[in-house]
Formats: sequence, C-alpha cells, structure tokens
Amino acid sequence: MKPNSLITHQAFTATPELNARARQQALNAMPPLMAMQDGVISYTSRGHLLILGPEDLIRLVAAQVQGVSSKTLLAMGQVSNQDDAHLERAMQAVPELTPLYLPFVSLNGWLGAFQLRLGAPDGQEINPAEATAGQPHYDLVLDLNADPVITSELSPPGYFAIGPDASRLADALEEIAGMVGEFEKPQYVQVNHDICAHADRGNMGCTRCLDVCPADAISSHNNTLSHDFQISVDTYLCHGAGSCTTVCPTGALSFAAPKPATQLDRLRNCLDSYFQAGGERPALLIHAEHFSPDMDQLPAQVIPVALEEVGALGADTWLALLAYGVTYNAILVDDETPATLKKLLQDEISLTGHLLQAIGHPQSRISIVSANAMPDALSTLNTSLQAWEGLPKGMVFPYEGKRQTINVALDRLMEQGDTNETPVSLPNGSPYGQVLVDDSACTLCMSCVSVCPTSALKSASDVAPVLAFLEGDCVQCGLCEASCPERAISLEARFAPAAGTRGEMRTLKQEEPFHCIRCAKPFATKSTIEKITKKLEAYPYFQGEAAKRLQMCDDCRVRDSYRELAADPAAQLRL
Repeated sequence: MKPNSLITHQAFTATPELNARARQQALNAMPPLMAMQDGVISYTSRGHLLILGPEDLIRLVAAQVQGVSSKTLLAMGQVSNQDDAHLERAMQAVPELTPLYLPFVSLNGWLGAFQLRLGAPDGQEINPAEATAGQPHYDLVLDLNADPVITSELSPPGYFAIGPDASRLADALEEIAGMVGEFEKPQYVQVNHDICAHADRGNMGCTRCLDVCPADAISSHNNTLSHDFQISVDTYLCHGAGSCTTVCPTGALSFAAPKPATQLDRLRNCLDSYFQAGGERPALLIHAEHFSPDMDQLPAQVIPVALEEVGALGADTWLALLAYGVTYNAILVDDETPATLKKLLQDEISLTGHLLQAIGHPQSRISIVSANAMPDALSTLNTSLQAWEGLPKGMVFPYEGKRQTINVALDRLMEQGDTNETPVSLPNGSPYGQVLVDDSACTLCMSCVSVCPTSALKSASDVAPVLAFLEGDCVQCGLCEASCPERAISLEARFAPAAGTRGEMRTLKQEEPFHCIRCAKPFATKSTIEKITKKLEAYPYFQGEAAKRLQMCDDCRVRDSYRELAADPAAQLRL
C-alpha cells in the first residue's frame, strides 16, 4: 500500500545524528506531566493495618511489620504449613495479638478508608474496626490469601495482595511502613453526562467503559434527580489507566488534566520543536511514565512520549498526530501494563486500523509494541512504512470533541491515501455505523431524536416532519433502537470513508404533516394519526363525532371537549 501519488514527499537531508539532536530538543520543550495536573485527591492514613489470611502466615508476618499504629489479624482458610515447628513458631510470633475468627463477608475501600464486614453468631454483620483499631475503618490492608479478597486488576491504594509469595513480602512491608500520613494523587478522569451514551429515559445504551476498567472504579447508578442511570467514577479507586477514556466513543469520559485538547497541543508542540531543529520523518513511541526506554535502542527519528498510563490517548489523538506528519504511533506495553488494558489497546488499535485501511493507509501506522521486542519491532515498522515517511505536515485544526477530531483527522488522511469510498463492515459493537429505519413502521414520533446523545439523529425541519441522520456522529450506542416505540430502528456497524456519506446529513424518513381539521395547524404525521385512530377506535371517549378529535391539535381537542360538556353536562358521567 502506497500514499496517493499526488502527495509530494519531503526530500530527506537530516542525518541520524541531527534527528537525535532534534529529538532531544523536542523532549526538552515538553512540560512535565505533573505540571499539567491541577485537581488532587487526598488520602489520610493513621497507620491502622489489617492483615488477613491463613493464621500461621498472618502471625508470622505481623511480627515483621514496622511503622504502623496498630495491627488487626483476621484468620481465613486453612494454615499453610502443618509442620509442628512451623506452627509453634507462628503461635509464639505475636502472643499479644488475638486474631479474629468470624466469617469474612466483605472488604472494600481504599487507603485510609477500608471497610471490613464479618458475620456475627446471631446472623448479623459487624464492623470490627472500632473495637480493634479505635476508628470505623482500617487504613491499610495486607492480604496473604492465595486468592485475594479484592479481585480488581489494579488494587485500591493501600491494599497489598501478596498471597503466600515471600519474595514480594519485603517490598510490601517497606511500603506499608511509609504509608502513614497525608497522601495525594491527581484526579484523573471526569464525566460529561451531557454527551454520555450510557442511558436515557430508562433505556440502556453504551456500557463500554464499565467493561474495561481494571480498577473497578466505574459504576452505573440510578440518579435520584434525573431518575435515570448515570456513569460514576470513584476517584479514590481510579488509577488513571485510561481504559475508559480510550474506549468512550463520545468523549464523555476524559482526563481532567491534561485535557484532551491540551494533551494534543502538547504533542503538536513537541513535533514543532523537532521540525524546527531540523528533524525529519518523526515517529512516536507512546509509553507509560514508569517505563524509561533506552534511547540508544531507539531509531533517531522515534520520539518517546511519556504518559501517566499508556491508555491515556485514544483514536482521536492517534489519528490527529498522523495527520500532523507522524509516520506512525507505536503504543508500548510492558509487564506492568494490566492485561485488560493490553486487550483494550489491541482491540482499539485493530478497530482504528480498519478505518485507516478503508482510507488507503496501512493499519500498522498505529501499532502496539511489546517492551520485550521493542528494538526489532520499531526496526520492522521503519522498514515497512518507508513509503509513508516524510508526508507533509498537516494544518493545525482545533480539538472540538472526540468524534469531531476523529472525523477531521480521517478527512485529512483520506487525501493522502488511495481510498475506495465504498463503506466497509465493522465488528458488531463498533462505535461507527449507520441507523436504519423501517419506513413502513416509523411514525416520525422523534423519540429517537430526544435520546440521541450526539445529535446524530435530528428533526431536520420546522415545516414538515423529517428524520435526518449524520453518520459521522453516530456512536452506535443503541439508545435510539431501544427507545423506538414502533421497533422501526436497527443499527449497522460500518465505516463510510467518503466524507459526503459520513459528514453530511441525510434524510431517513419524511412525511407531509397532518393538519388539524379545525384550525389547519400542522401537528402530527398522517401515519401517526392513522395508528392512533386504530388503537383508540374502541375507546368510548372517541366514539361518533368525538372520533374527529383525534384529527385535531391539542388546543382544538380541548375546546371541542368543553363545548360538548357545556351542551350536555351529563356527558361527563359517560366518559
């Protein structure tokens, strides 16, 4: 696959040494991540530690713990070693501490706020923290069970699940000893409920974020004010992995700081510094802050970009960077990347690759790279994408939301590729596609329009009933399908490369309006009046001359009803 032959490539003059110097200048120009974070979450730990697991292990480990205010032991399961000498040593380890033996019910919370529930003999549940720690909660938890009681892939701050693995114990004990006092972390993620496609009017839509959070920090709850379900992020549990922001199709979930627009500007400024210093053919290696790539192993034109977590960027930024002159984006995962985040990145990169392929670009322009295979993988990318090096840097366009940014970037990239404008099918559940309407069933009630979170569906005329659709804004959340009373709507996951198909409103259904038989005001469609008339033909209120009220607007219908009651007061008894 090659670029559009009409695109003029730059003539390469920079040596690897010049590219390396330009890369260093670009990195020096980027502000540190911490300087871009403003909101913080505070934790307070007074050092009250809960240790749970087999009794022999919790006793032996409790004797090694230093620097905490109190220790509470909860015996769970069978002892790990039946050797007599081992058991005697365990029983003598902390003679002053008596473990709790009540049945475990639940444990949840975070640093400074862990709530433990145990089963009492009377069948009730109790919280033992007040009696054992002198406060309603525990501050720290050391879990020695082979199967941890908190199963989230990214554990809450203050929770250490090491099981019986002695090699991990020393690090955990050292960290626990230092976790007394006040602690802060950034407030990573925020929710914009106005554009969230999760639910509306009792209908459930998108659940993508709920399915991918490795910290179990995202939940759906019933909002008592709106009487509808909303997405909620527990900021105390959130690690900022970025899974939710990457997978959210509307941008309703985004990083609070740096915001997506700020992050994109930061990366564009980095590239500007690289170009100004004489660098050519830039590629980006996007990695988590905890991983420091060996610069000597990177090709000179590859710029490493550190993020809080590698999932902090998604398709909107990836594509916008390609449109700005980047040869490829390599997304680096390592041994510390949660398995669910790796799977999510693979899926999102594969999906974005389908979009690239549809507009005539190689899917590998956005690739996932393993830290263990990094040098060879980058070398392979450089070789395979040589034809795509040195494309002209695109004009800057503003970040105006996730989907709009994706659409603009795709339009720019489409000009560079040898594009087939035929729509391509995508896997079910993809956040791109079209809405299909059964013309014979649709009554143009516009229920779908009222629930569409992105306004992809619109009532497009003030004169005649018209249902219009903008495919580029559709995220396939399914709210329109679920809310349609006539079951006239279905979804088709696909990608339409042609800007005219994707970026222009098209009419799904149109009818002439039905005019009130009294005042001639348009108030419904003919199909709606026919359906209502058929459904209410046996209803006493609409018999005889009164049946004509179904062909009246609201105002005329009320006036006609009062006129009948005034002429015949006893009529109200027959309603």
